[in-house]
Amino acid sequence: MKNFAPAALAAIVMAGLVHSLPARAQSADEQAIRALQARMATEVSARALNAVMKEYVPGNELFVFDSDLPRQHVGWESYKADWKLFFDSATDVKAHVEDLGVTVEGNAAYSHNLEHLVWTRKSDGSKGEQLMSVTDAYRKIGGKWLIVMEHWSIPVKDGKAVLMARP
Repeated sequence: MKNFAPAALAAIVMAGLVHSLPARAQSADEQAIRALQARMATEVSARALNAVMKEYVPGNELFVFDSDLPRQHVGWESYKADWKLFFDSATDVKAHVEDLGVTVEGNAAYSHNLEHLVWTRKSDGSKGEQLMSVTDAYRKIGGKWLIVMEHWSIPVKDGKAVLMARP
């Protein structure tokens, strides 16, 4: 019992020191990408197609692996058509970005996050919900970060999508 007190005191002091350390400072570029992702969640929730598409590089440079069919989109127009199809078929859309990690290297960056989407299907009023993994690659073009590659995925178990799997 005598040895417990100094060890406990040391643990408490160390915990206090670690807790009081400042968080890693985010660069202006990382803050800009985090703001982009926050805007995207708001824009998707508002079903604001044109606002959503302003976050992506225009033209054929954009490449997307999607979570549903078609499996991939090459170019801005193709991906815009996919978002339009979703927005036209859904109401009460809520998008939320969770566990966002961002890495910036010069004029290139990437991020990973969980995207929680909830919506109501216009066709029958049923609810849809998915928790997807999303990886984005960005380029800083004309001083603005734009998504140039996006990859959505849903885990699969025994050949079936697990729509709400947590890490």
